[in-house]
Amino acid sequence: MDLQQRIDELWTDLKSGDIDAILKHFATTGSICLPKTSANSIVPFTGKFEGHQKIREFFELRDATIQTKSTNVESVYHQTSTAFLNVKTEGNCKKTGVGYKINDLHVLKFNTIHHVLEWTIYADLSELIEALKVDLPEQLLGAVTANDVNAVKQCLTMGADPNARNSTTGLTALMMAACQNQPEIVRLLLNAGADVFTTDSNTGATALHKACQGQSAEIAKLLTDAGSFIDAVTPTMGHTPIMDALWYLAPDVVKHIVSCKPNLNTKTHYGFSLWDHLEYETKVQATAEGKATMAAIKSDIEGYRDECLAKIEEQKVMAATEKGDAELVKKLIAEGTTVETVYPHVNTFSDGHTPLIVAARDNHLDIVKLLLEAGAEVDVFDWVFKGYPIHKATYNGRPDVLKTLLSSPKMNSKVINVQGQINGYTPLTDALWHGFEECANILLDHPDCKLGNVAHDGKDELAVSEQVFGKDHALTQRIRSMSTSQS
Repeated sequence: MDLQQRIDELWTDLKSGDIDAILKHFATTGSICLPKTSANSIVPFTGKFEGHQKIREFFELRDATIQTKSTNVESVYHQTSTAFLNVKTEGNCKKTGVGYKINDLHVLKFNTIHHVLEWTIYADLSELIEALKVDLPEQLLGAVTANDVNAVKQCLTMGADPNARNSTTGLTALMMAACQNQPEIVRLLLNAGADVFTTDSNTGATALHKACQGQSAEIAKLLTDAGSFIDAVTPTMGHTPIMDALWYLAPDVVKHIVSCKPNLNTKTHYGFSLWDHLEYETKVQATAEGKATMAAIKSDIEGYRDECLAKIEEQKVMAATEKGDAELVKKLIAEGTTVETVYPHVNTFSDGHTPLIVAARDNHLDIVKLLLEAGAEVDVFDWVFKGYPIHKATYNGRPDVLKTLLSSPKMNSKVINVQGQINGYTPLTDALWHGFEECANILLDHPDCKLGNVAHDGKDELAVSEQVFGKDHALTQRIRSMSTSQS
């Protein structure tokens, strides 16, 4: 049999789908290869298949995956023991029904009796890959539902979106795994980039809320380690995670959440406080075990509340600062009382604030001076608004407080130009937005002031100044000139 005849018969058998007939064209040690890459690993029949048994596996995998509608050899070139075929193929993915087209280059090397030694197929598989991926979200969600760790791994390896969402329940794969107490799957999804911040589309719960329902402290820790907001509030009911944890009788989850220092004083949208929940859920427990669980939960929550109250009591400088009592602040500092305390999260205006942040916020200039002289840190932001002391001064239009803060030996370029996490505003942007011209000029006078900081709304300092003061205002013209010179 000459080489052209071998090629013709091979292609006839290939079209017939008769694997036994196809194998007769291969040498015993022959191989077929569709090179495998990270991009095409979703295709089951990529890789090198050597020997008749493996070659059979290649064609079986291919036939299980695709249905070929047409395959046409556009051109053939061969010399001695090598043939090159350009082939156009059209087909459907059997599982999804989605069609695809492929242009292949087939390179076949033959032995002396024209049996195939090596058959390599070079192809752009992008259309087939997309056809295979169509139902990956459903595959992933199904694997999570079945608690099939290996199937979840396979789906993620194939490129499944770890944030796939069930259209009926509104839950993402991560929420499902968290609620179903599947820590290994939660780890896989987090490692694949699952979003801990997104909410379900029906109630607005986060994955951490669902971990509370699943009663898994292990998963709750995985989620908080990944950055989940400990006090996330659902927009429908107004529940925080700790409310759900006690609701679903999960004392270990409560214990973990308490260790993350949550806010115990938020209220639901229907008016219940956490304490109302404790009382109500205790009443509706009909079993001794349920009552004992609620007692343990109550003990942990009350213990943390008492810890917060003790911290507040200990923060003498903060108490004096909130009252604006400069003489008491001065006395406390002289006695060696620390000025670097952080107020606990108890649903107040000072949550997560240091005394210096409060003094700058409340315009207590004398106290700002005292705290700075005592070495108070300026590179610090509050937990609520994520604002630095310098933000508080410019937001409130206090040039005297601003100048005092800028005089601190701890002040640096990073703090002067810091962009707040809430809106991306720098201290200068805050001054401009609120129309405080003097504060803006004080910052512009400082050698470390940098322009060109774009806020979350896409506006830089010049855009804000033009909006607030107008394009022809002297302050706007100054910023425009400085922007040009700094660029």
